[in-house]
Amino acid sequence: MPMEEKVELLKCLKEKIYNGENMIERLKIMEKVNGVDKLIRKIQQEIRFLKKVQSTGNVKKEHLQSTNLIHLDAMVMRLFNSKEPTGVMKPFKYEGSRLEVDIVCMSGGSWVKVIARNARALTLISLGNGEYGQKSVLDQAEFYLQCAKHHPYLYKSPEVVFYFAYGIEEILAKRLEFIGITVEGDRINNYEDENNEIEIDETLFVSHPNGREQSEEFKKSPVLDLVNLNPTSIAEEIQILNLDVSTLLAYVSNMTNGYDYFVYKEPLLTQQAEMERKRPVKPILDKLFKGKTIVICQTAYKNFMNIIDVIGGPKETLRAQELLKRVKIIDDVQTGRIMEQLSLGGKIKDRSRLVFASGESMKSITVSANEGFVRAARMQGIECTVFLHEPRSLSENKELYATKIDKF
Repeated sequence: MPMEEKVELLKCLKEKIYNGENMIERLKIMEKVNGVDKLIRKIQQEIRFLKKVQSTGNVKKEHLQSTNLIHLDAMVMRLFNSKEPTGVMKPFKYEGSRLEVDIVCMSGGSWVKVIARNARALTLISLGNGEYGQKSVLDQAEFYLQCAKHHPYLYKSPEVVFYFAYGIEEILAKRLEFIGITVEGDRINNYEDENNEIEIDETLFVSHPNGREQSEEFKKSPVLDLVNLNPTSIAEEIQILNLDVSTLLAYVSNMTNGYDYFVYKEPLLTQQAEMERKRPVKPILDKLFKGKTIVICQTAYKNFMNIIDVIGGPKETLRAQELLKRVKIIDDVQTGRIMEQLSLGGKIKDRSRLVFASGESMKSITVSANEGFVRAARMQGIECTVFLHEPRSLSENKELYATKIDKF
C-alpha cells in the first residue's frame, strides 16, 4: 500500500474514533432513556476495535467500511431528533422470535428502525438481487408491522418508522408507505440515474391488500405521557378509566383529604405523608377523572370493600360510599393476553392480573399505584395501558397513635 494512502486511512481512522467518543459524550444527557447504556457499550466496543487497528498501523479500507459506527452514528442522530424517547435497542417477542427496535419514542407510540445502507443496494435486494437468504427491507417491514400488532400502545399498533440515513429510492419508499411504514430520509428518483444496470418494474412490488387502510391507522397513533404522570396528556378518545384497588384506597384515604400532617408509628405511612405534602395525589386524580367514565371490576370492588370494612375509619368509609356512587362495577374478565401470557409470581398477583385484564377488555386506561406489577409485566413482554400515581394507604385509624405536626 502506498504511504500516502496509508496516511490518509490512518487519518480517517482517527476521525472515526473521535466521532465515536463524541457520540458517547452526547449520549450522557440521554442516560435515563432505557437502553442508552447498551448503545454506549456498542460504541465503546467499536472504538476499542478501531484503536487496536490503529496501534498496529495495519489499517485497511475494509476496517473503515465495515465498522458498525456508521449505523450507530445514524442511530444517535435519530435518537436526538425523537420526541419522548422511552427505549433504545428495545427487544420485543413475536412468534418465538425476538425483534430489537432501534428507538421507541412518542412514549411508546412509535417504533423507529435506523437503516444506514446504500439506497441502490436496498432496492436491488428488495427485487431479489441479494445474497441467498438475505432479508430485504420489505421483509423486515412486514415483520415489524406484524410484531407491532402484538405489542399495542393505547390499544393501537405503534407507528413503524424506517429512517434511511443515506436516502431511499422513490419506488421502494412508495412500496413501504403502501404497506403501512412511515418513511424518513432523502428520496432518490431512480429513473433519473442513466447508469442503472437494472430496469425497475413497478409491478414487481405487489400491492398490499390492506395497505392504504393500515397506513391511515398508523398515522392516527395517539401519545400518552405516563412517565411524568401528567393527566393533561391523556388521549381524548380514551374516555374510560379502570380503577385499581390502590387507586380507590388513595382516593378515599384521610391522608389525601387534608390529614397529611402526622408522623405515624408506621414508617411507611410517615413516608407517604411526606410525599403527600410535597405532591398531593387527589388533585391529580380529580383532574384525571373529570369527564371520564369510571369502572371497577368485581375483584377490585370486593377487595376494596374488605379493606374498608377492616381498617377504614368513619370518614374514609363515607368517602368510599360516595366514590362508589360514581363508578360502574363490571364483571371480571379472565381472558386476553394479560391473563393468558403473564405468569404468576413475584409482583404478578392474580388480583392484579384480573384488574388489568378487565381494564384492557374495556379498552380503558387502568389507574393504579402498582408500579411493581407494571414493571414485572413489561419484563414478560406485556406493556400495560396504565396511568401510574404514587401510593397512599388508609390512615384515619392510625391517627389515634400518631404525632401531629404543624402545617406548613
